[in-house]
Amino acid sequence: MAQETALKVMLSSTVYGNQHIIEAICATLEGYGYKVLCSHLGTIYNIPGKSPEYSCLAAVEECDFFFGIIFPHYGSGITHKEFQRAIDLNKPRGFLAHSNIPFLKTLLKQFMYDDLNRRTGFALTKKTTVLDSLEVVEMYNLAIGDGQPIEKRLWAQPFFKYELDGAPFVSTQFEDYERFKRDLEALQNGEQ
Repeated sequence: MAQETALKVMLSSTVYGNQHIIEAICATLEGYGYKVLCSHLGTIYNIPGKSPEYSCLAAVEECDFFFGIIFPHYGSGITHKEFQRAIDLNKPRGFLAHSNIPFLKTLLKQFMYDDLNRRTGFALTKKTTVLDSLEVVEMYNLAIGDGQPIEKRLWAQPFFKYELDGAPFVSTQFEDYERFKRDLEALQNGEQ
């Protein structure tokens, strides 16, 4: 009898300063039986002769579920492109967002967008420890489907301290592997 292939979950996030959280999530997912695609852990296939960005975007296509984490640091922009690619492919997806992000979205909305929800010329003059780029807010908006009808919006679970309020979300979503697999299959078959 052929062994069943584990569901592939791509963990997409910026890395700097958050290695311990990424490693904890990957260990949790692997413990539940998923195959995790994560550039930080080296589990994304590096396509010979192609850039890291190219290989990461190919991994988005390969995964069964895309799991994005939004931290207050933007990084190189590859994570943002991965989010966009997952949305373009209509991949089943979910998100965790550091609680600073929805707070800053609310605080900065009056400066970042005009009355028609178009980006203004507002920019950060300096990077800070709570936000280093307004593109992080744009990633959050992309993740949740900001501006979309409510039935097309997605949940981005906020967390402040991963161990206290992020880890329970990850466990709740992924610990029942068979349930998650059934729900993904139902989604792909148009049953949800």
